Amino acid sequence: MLVNDEYPWAKMLREYAMYCAVGCFNVAIFASLYLLFYNYNTFTPYVETVAWASSFLISSIQAYALHRWVTFESDSELRSSFRKLMTVYGVLWAVSTVTFHIMFEIFGIDQLVSWVINTSAFGFLTFLALRFYAFPLADGRITRKERLDAFRERRRA
Repeated sequence: MLVNDEYPWAKMLREYAMYCAVGCFNVAIFASLYLLFYNYNTFTPYVETVAWASSFLISSIQAYALHRWVTFESDSELRSSFRKLMTVYGVLWAVSTVTFHIMFEIFGIDQLVSWVINTSAFGFLTFLALRFYAFPLADGRITRKERLDAFRERRRA
């Protein structure tokens, strides 16, 4: 069940709104990397597909930190949550790379249109996978303020 007394609709919608806000930043990083790789990739005939796959992989690592600390305020164990997030993103990476390749290379859909369709298509499903698999509620929550206070305490020690 997606929602219950401990995880009501209001909380899920707040988290999803934060996920979307953080996602906008993540997409900006992703787009910047994509353009960089697209413009400097000369070693393959599939420039756009390789640029997509490489950008996705690198931006996934950056997205981990933001989703862990900002979106879900997760207190999940670092290695476990990173492994789970990368599993979710790995599946998404494989599927989205194939769909991007099909849209652009086979059907001839403009690369920007393919990029936007692909990025948008997997959003809410990824949110659910991250919330319930990579950063489950059972692992606990630590607010951004608590995390920042703990960081400051470690620096003083």
